[in-house]
Amino acid sequence: MAQLGGPVLLKQGYMQRKTAMGWKRQYFRLLQDSLFSFTNHESKTPTDEVELMAGVVEDASWAVKKANALRIETRRGVKVLLICETSIEHKHWFDAIYYATTVSTLAEYCSPLSGGWLQHLEGQVWVRRWFVIQDSFLLCYNSREDVTPATTTGKPVNRRFVLPLGGVIVAYHKTVKPFSFSLQIYSGGELKHEFVFAADSEPIMNVWMEVLYVSTGKELPGFEEESERAALELEANLDSLSAGDTPVP
Repeated sequence: MAQLGGPVLLKQGYMQRKTAMGWKRQYFRLLQDSLFSFTNHESKTPTDEVELMAGVVEDASWAVKKANALRIETRRGVKVLLICETSIEHKHWFDAIYYATTVSTLAEYCSPLSGGWLQHLEGQVWVRRWFVIQDSFLLCYNSREDVTPATTTGKPVNRRFVLPLGGVIVAYHKTVKPFSFSLQIYSGGELKHEFVFAADSEPIMNVWMEVLYVSTGKELPGFEEESERAALELEANLDSLSAGDTPVP
């Protein structure tokens, strides 16, 4: 069974990539909507990531005068030239990358129970993080790849924090950032803590808020004291939190 929140591997294999030094053979893994390059198939650490969502892929064989060539341009204007090993691989890579560039933003980026991207306001800075809702907890990671690594005890090693959701208030939040909302923790009728997020679009924001709202309705034993303690820890030490410092769902 795939781990909750883990990215979907669409395709992997060797291709040549155009670099400043010429064509270089590398190993690629297409994970959901990002193309990762590796030195070889045994490498565990990617050398580069190309975000494909809302990008464009086309056959570039005529343009580069080489068979089985592909050209990718991301929504941020990054251009990548690739040469596939065979004509069959060329078709398979084209289809897989095309899917990754055109897959619904709402479907892929707005799946709170399996994971999705949100902007998180940390101090005065907006930071893009990967979030998962699991068992009435909001789990935060630096990226979706951080969901998979674990220690021998099974605890994630790259989790930033876990926020209990039981009893938390989900509300719209007025900031200069569009599509923002917040999770509010009250104690004694007063707002004690607020965590602010922003989505990429209004539909994505609405889905996150709906799923969060449902998740807050579950009763957790001793929630008020536990959630307030967790919130205090997060606000005081957000940048230094590790998996061992946060409640485990």
